[in-house]
Amino acid sequence: MIKLFIYSLLAITVGLVLSLYSGFPGDPGYLLIAFGDYTFETSLFALLATAALLYVLLRAILLVFHWINPWHLIRYGRNYSRQRKARARSKSTEGLLYFIRGNWQSSYSLLSKSTNDADATVVNYLIAAYAAYEMGDRESWMQWLQKAEEDYPSARSTVNSLKAQLLFKSDQLEQCLAVLEQLKKSSLNDATLLQLLKKVYVKLEDWEKLGALLPTLEKLKIIDKAEVEQIQKRVFVEELYASPADDSPEGSRVDTVARLFKLWKKAPSRYRSDEKVVKHYTELLIKFGEKEEASKVMEAALSRNWNDAVVLRYGEQDLGTNPQQLIHAEGWLKARPANAALFLSLGRICMRNQLWGKAKDYYRASIKMSPSAEAYGELGRLLKHLGEVEAGEESLKNYSDLIGVDLPELPLPSPTKVTH
Repeated sequence: MIKLFIYSLLAITVGLVLSLYSGFPGDPGYLLIAFGDYTFETSLFALLATAALLYVLLRAILLVFHWINPWHLIRYGRNYSRQRKARARSKSTEGLLYFIRGNWQSSYSLLSKSTNDADATVVNYLIAAYAAYEMGDRESWMQWLQKAEEDYPSARSTVNSLKAQLLFKSDQLEQCLAVLEQLKKSSLNDATLLQLLKKVYVKLEDWEKLGALLPTLEKLKIIDKAEVEQIQKRVFVEELYASPADDSPEGSRVDTVARLFKLWKKAPSRYRSDEKVVKHYTELLIKFGEKEEASKVMEAALSRNWNDAVVLRYGEQDLGTNPQQLIHAEGWLKARPANAALFLSLGRICMRNQLWGKAKDYYRASIKMSPSAEAYGELGRLLKHLGEVEAGEESLKNYSDLIGVDLPELPLPSPTKVTH
């Protein structure tokens, strides 16, 4: 375009020079144009000069418009916008890559800057908040989640879900529970939310609410059958322990025992032979003076499903029915003639019945089948009281070598009175 303009100027200049050289000064010529009542007259030279000037002016105007063409400005603006967006996307992408690599500081720095860009999304806010949490900056991650909720109200559920998770990780359980309870109203079947709610209830030991939530967790298959059973068992045990203190009035104690009996009667049959459930239930019965009932519960549990831990507990506790306990326990020997735990319990029951000789034989039988610290300890202290000091010391040494455990309080013979 510039070259054409220069060539045009040169052509006009040459034309004028040739015109002047060929006689225009002497005879510039005459031009008359008539149209209706209007006439226009001028010299030929003036007309050519005016036409040349107008041409140059028109070319100059066109050249100026070419340089300030609005389409060029629009194209430049679009290119600038694309470049700016590309830089913003580069920040977001780089921040995300740093986040994945665990470089929280770099990730946070890039993502917090990218949130000011027009094409930033709620994801930038959420990842920036999580990076701030990983850096231990609670104030910052709370602020980013607040901004995300304000700028993206349609994503409020997702924002609050992340807030609940971060509060849980920060061990701020009460605040976490408040957020989850609010979310639960609008997201009834959200598996992630319900799983987190379950964890909060467990940590807060709110077994009543966990028990109420359990059917939903099971229906949506959020937890497997094994975990369902584990939680149900824990809820039941906690319900058993919801009893008044030891110094409660007698009326309250009677009511508590009645409640315990009622709960046990309604309990699933599998709990009646479960080691842990039986242990907790019998502890409560003994605590409230129902030793005979505790004895019956353990005997029934062992008849349904043999368990060494239960039989050991049966021998450890003074249930106030020592002769009957001995009869029951010796009856189990027919089916289990080589059970070390049963022989140890028989020895302890014999001690409560002051059958020192039988107790000694049962302890030795237990050690022969499966040596244990408890059996060595019981035999050692019995032998010493029976006057067999050397044998007793040897047995107690074995007890110490096996890292002795606490032995239950049992009656012991006096050195002058031994009954076989």
